[in-house]
Amino acid sequence: MAAPSIRRIERWNYGIGAVVIAIAAVTQPRDVALGLTVGVLLTCVNFFLLRKLVVKWTSDAAAGRPGNAPLLMLPKMIGLMGAVAVAILLLPINVIAFVIGYSIFMISIIAETTYSALRPQPRSTTGTAPTDPSETSEHNHG
Repeated sequence: MAAPSIRRIERWNYGIGAVVIAIAAVTQPRDVALGLTVGVLLTCVNFFLLRKLVVKWTSDAAAGRPGNAPLLMLPKMIGLMGAVAVAILLLPINVIAFVIGYSIFMISIIAETTYSALRPQPRSTTGTAPTDPSETSEHNHG
C-alpha cells in the first residue's frame, strides 16, 4: 500500500491538472489548451504507473521477495519518452504549454510538502513525557 503522502500527491496532481485543463479550455487558443491537456494527462499517467511500480517494489523488498518492478521501470520510461515524442512531433500542440502541463507534478509535490509541514501533528494519547532520548530537550545534557 502506498504511503498517504504519495496518494495525496497523486490526488493533488489530478486536482490541479483538472483545474488547469478547465481554465485553459475556456481561456486559451486550441493549441495551448491541447498542449496543457496532453502534458497534464501524461504526467498523471506517469505518476500513477510510478506509484504502482514503487509500491510493488517496496512491498516485494519488505517481504524479502525478488521482484521485477525495477525491471519494469525501463519500459515505463521508454513508453513515456515515446509518448512525449509522439505528442510533440505529431500533435498540433504548443510545446511550452505541454511542458507546463507536464510540470504539474512538481506543483503537486510542493503542495503536499507544504500541507504535511503545516498540518497539526497527532498528540500523544498517553500524556507522558517522551521516553526516546532523541525526543528530549536539547537542554538535558546531564
